[in-house]
Amino acid sequence: MKQYLKHSIAFTLLLLAVLAIGSGCNPANPTSVQQDCEAGIEFKLDGTLIQFDNAQVTAEIFNDAAIGKFYDIWTDENVNGFNGFYFHSTVTETGEEADFAPDWFVTSDVANLIFLNDKENVNVHFKIIEGANAVGDHVEIDFQGSYIENGTTHQITDGKICTSIDVVH
Repeated sequence: MKQYLKHSIAFTLLLLAVLAIGSGCNPANPTSVQQDCEAGIEFKLDGTLIQFDNAQVTAEIFNDAAIGKFYDIWTDENVNGFNGFYFHSTVTETGEEADFAPDWFVTSDVANLIFLNDKENVNVHFKIIEGANAVGDHVEIDFQGSYIENGTTHQITDGKICTSIDVVH
């Protein structure tokens, strides 16, 4: 009996370990951007979530002779009184970073959110988490920072562009 009890405890512990490890490999809970990067555009502006569903977002790659490769990712939708969203960036490769730049037609690394162009003291930072090169490729970009409008400081937090490329020009 003692031998049986010893083996059943070992078997039970082994079974529990296999179940615990296996539960982390659930395909319904993907961890790769390639599997789950379909959110669209979302960020918090002063704590209020602004979210554009992926179906509302168009993502384009341009290969321009003068300034090189750049992204234009945009929507014309109106969400929570926020009229559209337009992102332009010449930082396009995984790991590249840039701060907001109001002049986006330059060859140096720039990133721009059009709605910030008329704001003061814009301090927004962008990072390419996953770059894209072809139609269907996923692109993921994180951003956050602050700006001043009419004397009031606004915070952008938890910013994420997470979509797939629709067109390459």
